[in-house]
Amino acid sequence: MSARKSWGLLITIAVLYILSGCTALEENDPSEQAKYKAEVKPHKSTLEMMKRVKMASSAIDAQEARYVLNQKKVDYYEKKLDKMEVGADRNLVLYDYAIELLRAGHTDKAIEIFTNFHDFFQDKFFLDKQKTLTEFKTQLGISYLRKAEQENCLQNHNNESCIIPISEKAQHINKEGSTKAIEFLKACLEASPFDYEVQYLLNIAYMTLGGYPDQVPEDYLIPESYFQKGDFSKFKDVAMDLGVDVNEMSGGICLDDFNQDGYLDMMVSSWGFEDQIRYFENDTQGGFTDKTARTGLVGVTGGLNLKHADFNNDGFLDFIILRGAWLEDQGKVPNSLIRNNGDGTFTDVTIEAGIYSERPTQTAIWADFNLDGWVDIFIANESTDKGVNTCELFLNKKDGTFSDVGKLAGITETGFFKGVDAGDLNNDGYPDLYLSNFSGKNLLYLNSARAEGISFELASDSAGVTLPLESFSTWIFDYNNDGFEDIFVSGYSNQEKSPANIFMANIRNPFDPRLEDHRPRLYRNNGDGTFTNVAKETGLGEPLTTMGCNYGDLDNDGFLDFYAATGDPSFLSIVPNKMFRNQGGETFEDVTFSGGFGHIQKGHAVGFGDLDMDGDQDIYAVMGGAYEGDNFQNVLFENPIGNQNNWINVQLEGRTSNRSAIGAKIIASITEDGKTRKVYHTVGSGASFGGNSLLAELGLGKAAVIDQLEVIWPNQARSRSVFSALEVNRVIKITEGSESIESKNLDALSFQQGTHQHH
Repeated sequence: MSARKSWGLLITIAVLYILSGCTALEENDPSEQAKYKAEVKPHKSTLEMMKRVKMASSAIDAQEARYVLNQKKVDYYEKKLDKMEVGADRNLVLYDYAIELLRAGHTDKAIEIFTNFHDFFQDKFFLDKQKTLTEFKTQLGISYLRKAEQENCLQNHNNESCIIPISEKAQHINKEGSTKAIEFLKACLEASPFDYEVQYLLNIAYMTLGGYPDQVPEDYLIPESYFQKGDFSKFKDVAMDLGVDVNEMSGGICLDDFNQDGYLDMMVSSWGFEDQIRYFENDTQGGFTDKTARTGLVGVTGGLNLKHADFNNDGFLDFIILRGAWLEDQGKVPNSLIRNNGDGTFTDVTIEAGIYSERPTQTAIWADFNLDGWVDIFIANESTDKGVNTCELFLNKKDGTFSDVGKLAGITETGFFKGVDAGDLNNDGYPDLYLSNFSGKNLLYLNSARAEGISFELASDSAGVTLPLESFSTWIFDYNNDGFEDIFVSGYSNQEKSPANIFMANIRNPFDPRLEDHRPRLYRNNGDGTFTNVAKETGLGEPLTTMGCNYGDLDNDGFLDFYAATGDPSFLSIVPNKMFRNQGGETFEDVTFSGGFGHIQKGHAVGFGDLDMDGDQDIYAVMGGAYEGDNFQNVLFENPIGNQNNWINVQLEGRTSNRSAIGAKIIASITEDGKTRKVYHTVGSGASFGGNSLLAELGLGKAAVIDQLEVIWPNQARSRSVFSALEVNRVIKITEGSESIESKNLDALSFQQGTHQHH
């Protein structure tokens, strides 16, 4: 959240001799902070990396760093204020202090200072008084709305909290926050009736009190019809019931089978430097057990994003923690490569593996770029005018170590990269790279590697995939099942260039030209090296402030749907997370509100996976923002659709290919209503900011049998496994080179309330 630059008006006001010193802050509520006593001592290499991460984060200058270390900034301002004389200069600092108090979670204290400013100027006469008062009213409206969230959605949390349109169950018990927020927001609109941000917040405040739509002034009302789009089964958040409702800031998720029992577990992170990595193991009884204390990871902290793969081909999934994002020259906090030891414990092997790096990043992708049977990792780093940080391509040396061959392979472009994904875009068998750039053109690198070496060529602008110029989340998938993988990339918000609150601006004036740069792109693969943006034609023209994201097949119709987790750091930005259902590969239907996905807390990493192994995909989403006081409970949306359509879950095991078969293409040929069609699936963790299961979970529509299932393995020979007349609605395993299929015989589970355990 910025101070919206209007505070500079106060510099010229001679009557700024107000307000006294600061009172003591309220203490942070420690109840949601994980307290783990390590049952397994971290390995010495893990301890060494913990030490390095701590040293790097401690060296960050809080005043120079974007978003983070809000409490340190509060402490800095307190000391500075203590040394200053009462007057104009002091009150400029005091205002910044109040902003930082709000960001750090000290909402009542921020409200006190904003109120003192507001009340003082209310009775004074000076130039631009109205602008100044509107600034204070806006800050008070925001602060009271955040107070309302803290006292209701956080402290009295239930599984419908903060999902719009707000249900009766989610309406606020403690009404003071929203009531006061409405008072100040309405006053702001009297002075500036076309402020889209404030209009939107007013609707939300009324919703929390049960006053929407009847009590919202007609000029500012979001039409009820906006929330009546789509027709989809309502998903229920069961995270609190299962004890996986981690309450922290933004972070990452890996949904996958870390202990090789066939059921999906969760690895969860938050980007705070003191935020503990969490491991929730599926107890195969309908619940999850928090086994963090037993993993050897107690004390391993931070990480805005996680990406998982079996890098050493031992059959157990490892993962990397990505750090330093947004911090520019302050972001020298190293990433961590975490090895799964196969016995329930994990070890940080970053240094010995040779991938130690102190370049700021939030995005990476695992793929076997040279098809030698071992996955490599590409890390897209962030460069600004404060420092150039080239991207890194770490090639797997097959002995537990890696070497950086990025420059040698021709990857030399730099940018403020926020997303990356790999996919075989030209069907030559080798994974290509697509990078989303927040500070310029997006990049497509085509993999020209062959047996003699690895190299990439930068595609020309004529490929047609460079926009938007302020991109964030991205992924590669075959949305229309034509056998050619397509690209989705979402625009982001920029408060200096875009209209305030692009969500509300699109409702009020969808033809505003300033919105164009913030609309997502869906690049359909033309099969000839070029792509066509078909976002508007397919129903994806609405601007999305997408941060986290992922895709999957929620209704098992064989076409991929996607979840866009939205919001930017500002407390003004509480736009709903969005869900889009793929309609036969032709259009996407917005099912956000009918499906119960319209969460207005900040959304980050998203994972799709069949967590209860009942044949339909559930969704885990990491909630919470960038500021220390912008925490919120994560959600686990249980899929209620059931087996209306048929499905198959396929576990692949590579031999000459990488063990977890990342990059393998599965083609299911089916007959439905007398018509034949194909369903395509590429094995991987999905989008740039999220972590799907590597278990291939395919929807089959009404097909009663799979006519043919073909696997194209990710090896240089592009070997194939082909099976005919397969039964549906089961979990199977296919091993490269085997002529038979193994049936996994995994029982479907029923999520059970109160079954979670903590160790």
